[in-house]
Amino acid sequence: MKYILIILVSLLIPSTVESHIENIENSLQNNNYEIAYEKFNVAISEFDANSILYFTGANIAIKLDKLDDANKYFIKAIELDNKNKNYRKAQENLLLLKNDITNVRKTFDSGRLDEAINEYIDLTSKYPNNAIIFYNLGRMYKLNKQYDYAVNNYKIAAETNPFEDKYKLAIKAIAQQVAKEGDTEYRRQEFDVAIKKYKESISYYPDYTIAYFKLARTYFKIKDYDNAKIYLIKNLSVDPNQEQSEKMLGDIFLRAGEIDSALTHYNNAININSNYSKAYYSLGTSLLKINDYTGAKNALQEAIVLDSNYAKAYNALGTVYQAQNNFELAVDNFNSCISLDGKSYDSYYRLSSVYNLLEKYELAKTSAKNCLNIKRNYAPAYFELGVSEKALGNNVAASSAFEKAKKDKNWRKLAQYELDMLKKGF
Repeated sequence: MKYILIILVSLLIPSTVESHIENIENSLQNNNYEIAYEKFNVAISEFDANSILYFTGANIAIKLDKLDDANKYFIKAIELDNKNKNYRKAQENLLLLKNDITNVRKTFDSGRLDEAINEYIDLTSKYPNNAIIFYNLGRMYKLNKQYDYAVNNYKIAAETNPFEDKYKLAIKAIAQQVAKEGDTEYRRQEFDVAIKKYKESISYYPDYTIAYFKLARTYFKIKDYDNAKIYLIKNLSVDPNQEQSEKMLGDIFLRAGEIDSALTHYNNAININSNYSKAYYSLGTSLLKINDYTGAKNALQEAIVLDSNYAKAYNALGTVYQAQNNFELAVDNFNSCISLDGKSYDSYYRLSSVYNLLEKYELAKTSAKNCLNIKRNYAPAYFELGVSEKALGNNVAASSAFEKAKKDKNWRKLAQYELDMLKKGF
């Protein structure tokens, strides 16, 4: 928009070819080649018969790697002043550059990649100020999977001609390619290799947020939470509007028992993306841990509104209702979870617990056994099975269930108490 305003203003001011050339030269002195090129195009729309103007435009086009345009403008300058040796020499040099590039392309097209790389290396010494040479050399290295050399040459191209986006995009493309290789290793569970690939990707393109996140995810996977946190924070410093990174930070703080920090990051994730159902779920389950049942219920209900098939959210919401002694809604939500995920042993266990509280002992017994069919030796389910069997008068089965529950140190005391009561006839 700034460039357009400059051009519009210049159109409103009476001008001469000399004033145009002076304006162009001013832009060139400030290394504003794109603005200079725009000014040149405005100038030739007014003055189509000035050799100096076309010669200047040709040199700008070379700087911007518009070699075909440059050749066209040199020809025009020569037509307007065919005795000017400087114009002819400049065009000859341009044609020599184009021919050298064409010759290397022929070498490459014949399948001699290493030879083409060597030829381009020679051309970088011959044409050290032409970004296109370094870019093409980078392409050759990329094809040879020599990514370090490719990126180095793309960077030189970008520094030489910072006005051409494709040079920077070429660097990002390599970073993306290396990150994909990291994804392959991640799927193979070769986590050390994946980490190396993601770091390599970031070294090529330091603002590549996807690689930062994938690197953090890999550290999280291998339970290296300190490094995961480091790279998530770095990622958010590049772009703070990343809900997945905020949520993962919340998960890390939650595992460390820092609930307040976890809640902060879950809320940050939701503020970035109000449709992020997983963040609502994590927020809800965290609030449940600190007995904030109202907050937990609201968050989990929002998760379900956003994803009606979110089985774990139904299970957690059922747990909230169970804690509030709202057993009817607890049962409804546990059953909703099971209908979506028939392997949810936790919902079966919690159903058993609620049914025992409601004195629906046959249903409690069935739910406990369904849980144990999924997760064998699950002490909480054995305890609830013992409660239901005892209530149904099946003392031998109850005793057996409590004995199995007692093997878990967390349930040992309660199970032993029930066993003692059975021995006493209660």
